[in-house]
Amino acid sequence: MSTEIDPKKIIAEVSGHDIDQWVRTASFTPEVEESIRGHIHQELTSWLFFRKLGADCARSSISLHGFARLWERSAEECLADFKWLEKYLLSRGGRSKPTSIEATTFEWPDNPIEPVGPCKEALFVEKKLLEDLERLCSKADKSGDVALTDAIQSRFMRKETRHAKSLADLLRQVVRASKQPGLGIYLLDRELRDSDGIVPWDCVNDPRQQDNDPAEV
Repeated sequence: MSTEIDPKKIIAEVSGHDIDQWVRTASFTPEVEESIRGHIHQELTSWLFFRKLGADCARSSISLHGFARLWERSAEECLADFKWLEKYLLSRGGRSKPTSIEATTFEWPDNPIEPVGPCKEALFVEKKLLEDLERLCSKADKSGDVALTDAIQSRFMRKETRHAKSLADLLRQVVRASKQPGLGIYLLDRELRDSDGIVPWDCVNDPRQQDNDPAEV
């Protein structure tokens, strides 16, 4: 009996297969894949919203450039998360299937300049991202996809929880500053300009930045 290997036969066998199916694990079901694409859509929708908010604040009629930088940073993060998640989807044997992004109709009021409504809307957009991540994580748990659960928790959950809390704190500060129109919002915007759009107290909401050892008295 001949034990020679026929290279052409092996090549034919492999070339006839969908290699992505070999990459996929049993837990990476079509439902899980579609859920990932759903969150990708959510990231892109949020990116467009924050981009619009940043553009509004940069207008001369509003001129809140610290707020503009904050929303630009939020948009950049949404775009980075979209790219990361799309790469992750491909690495699991999935496919990218772009969907239409709904254009936001939200406008930052400029007559008068009213920041409470936009900051409230931004908080809700951030909360939607967090809730959609929880939905995706729940889907992964039900499927037994440990790899996806770990990816979501390590890459997204802590960060998005912190951002939602920071925007909630910002909303409260904006409400306080808006009780006396003009100067309060200017000072808050100056803080954001000085920090290049990073919410000054953001690190306070990050448990990793807290000192576990009580200071000696």
